Amino acid sequence: MLIKTVFVGLLSFAFISVGLLMIGNVFEIKWLMFSFYKETATGFEAGGSAVPFIVAFICSYFIGNFYENKKHGYRA
Repeated sequence: MLIKTVFVGLLSFAFISVGLLMIGNVFEIKWLMFSFYKETATGFEAGGSAVPFIVAFICSYFIGNFYENKKHGYRA
C-alpha cells in the first residue's frame, strides 16, 4: 500500500526535523536553530535555518525507499 509508505516518509520527516531543531536549540548550534522573532521599527522579522528541514527531507526520501524495498522483498 502506497499510503503506508507515504506515512512512513512523513513521520520520519517530522521526527528528524524536530530532532535536529531540538539539538540545535539545546547545544546552540546556529545552523540547526529556528529563531523566529526579531522586532524592528517597521514590524518584526522571522528567521531561521532551513538545514534541518533539508536534511530531514533527504533522510525521509531514503527511509521511504528503504521501506518500500523491504516491503517488496528486494535485496540490495
